[in-house]
Amino acid sequence: MFTRRQYLCGFILLLSLLANGVFAQGDQGKELFEKHCASCHTIGGGDSGGPDLKGVTARRPTDWLERVIAEPDKLTAGKDATQAELVKKYGFEMPNLGISRDDARKIIAFLGAEASSAASGAATPAAAPPAAEKAITVTPELIATGKQLFTGEKRFSKGGAPCGACHAFTYPGVRGANLASDLTQLYEGMGEQGMRGVLTSLKFPIMRWVYADRPLSDEEIAALIAFSKDAGEQKGGQPGKGVAASGAALFLCIIVGLTLYKRRIG
Repeated sequence: MFTRRQYLCGFILLLSLLANGVFAQGDQGKELFEKHCASCHTIGGGDSGGPDLKGVTARRPTDWLERVIAEPDKLTAGKDATQAELVKKYGFEMPNLGISRDDARKIIAFLGAEASSAASGAATPAAAPPAAEKAITVTPELIATGKQLFTGEKRFSKGGAPCGACHAFTYPGVRGANLASDLTQLYEGMGEQGMRGVLTSLKFPIMRWVYADRPLSDEEIAALIAFSKDAGEQKGGQPGKGVAASGAALFLCIIVGLTLYKRRIG
């Protein structure tokens, strides 16, 4: 027979183990969030490349959050109404980053813990949004450099393919392609912080493959942001589309792919 004291000790031990498990999951969730999510999302810092995730665990069902983190592409393919609304608002679909359901649950646990801490008034340094980098000073020279980098007139320092090889862009003198999304309104949809996060983290699968060993420099990112911002402010302009441009871009993409493949197997 167990005594009352033994039952009490066992109960306290069980609570301690459960608490340690929750805290450990929260810590792992924080690391996963910073690795996969922080480049486009804040927690209380406002919308960036994607929505502000403050209080998201109260707004969305847990199962939906698991799916949008682990398999956003399947949500889109299934014509999920909430996902469609987010894609329309932010201008692009969140990429599938290969996050497992288990890791998705850890990220959700972290977001839930942050919401609970905020509601209780506890100090939560981990939830504070990262300090915003100094805003780019847009100049005609910086815009011109961004345009040259986008079109390929000027090469990226690490040899990455020009953006216009796959993307359309409505801007005077620019001929883009239709192999990927139109980036004309990218700055308007994401803002400077969101664009910087995307160009730095390279989370989108094709971008990650093409630029894996050829990351953009801070100066190149600044120039592309300035160019995109200027495009959003342009009135009119000629769309950079057309069969000839798409064919040339496809040829360039094939050459880039073959070059990368040979280097990886060589």
